Amino acid sequence: MVNTVCDDDFVIGNKPIGLNVEASQGPPTGIHLSNVLSLRQDIDNLGLAGKIWQSAYTLQSYFSPDNELVLDPPSPIPATYYKNDNDNDGHNGTDDKPYTILELGAGTGYCGIALANMLGPQCQVYITDLEPVIPLIEENVAAQHNPNGAQVFCERLHWGNKQDCKRLMDKVGGRFDLVVISDCVYFTELFDILMDTLLDLCIEDSDTKVVIGYKCRSLEKETGFWDLHFGRYFDYEPARIIGDNSKQNSDDGDDDGNSSDDDDSNNGRPLGYEEQIYVFVGSRRPGNQVKAADDRFALLMFCAMDY
Repeated sequence: MVNTVCDDDFVIGNKPIGLNVEASQGPPTGIHLSNVLSLRQDIDNLGLAGKIWQSAYTLQSYFSPDNELVLDPPSPIPATYYKNDNDNDGHNGTDDKPYTILELGAGTGYCGIALANMLGPQCQVYITDLEPVIPLIEENVAAQHNPNGAQVFCERLHWGNKQDCKRLMDKVGGRFDLVVISDCVYFTELFDILMDTLLDLCIEDSDTKVVIGYKCRSLEKETGFWDLHFGRYFDYEPARIIGDNSKQNSDDGDDDGNSSDDDDSNNGRPLGYEEQIYVFVGSRRPGNQVKAADDRFALLMFCAMDY
């Protein structure tokens, strides 16, 4: 019975009638990356799960310390866990507990692999999806994961399956530090089970952060996830550009030393606004602060229209 449900959800989520998508050719406009991963895509067999979606590149930029952007809120991953020139292990602290990350609905595994390559071996990245997708993730991990990076585990996680969630939670001692979601908010039929899984993974008082990469495609349908599901249980905000280190570290002016008029043109704008891609950073509300509905998303989309 479980396998039948899993198969049904795989078809609903990944092989809709009239599917007509092409493999990704790289990051969207405005997203500049120094290390774009070359992963195998498999739309013929896996449908939507076999394509690298734009939010994956945007999340790579959000988490990357090399993007030269100052973002608010910044990456929730402590800086000590990133690899750098002075610390090949990517961890300067004394805490022996690994920093644990789980990606939901990972598809090709792009976001999880990119994250693992930025971090040191003191981190663990669990890249999850339905069973039919796991072989593609494993293939891409074998091809593109830096062995000096974070530990990577490819695991089945069927949304709405409490046993899957418990199995993974038990592996990390009862809580994840970060849950990442990339381009998974598109089918209303899956909103309930996606939300159930988020609540199972982000237990109350756990301080688990959630980072969602979201591409706006059908605002009328997708608003329901934010207002009636995620926003009820999670307090969240969009990642905005508040500065550019590449400009701050340059002369920032013309030959006479005058600043150009558009130096701050990006300031205050959401990361990925050029392609209507947004990165939301959230954490679970205390039980006594759960809302009947939340209209923050509608307000954010209205404000984004000004850009």
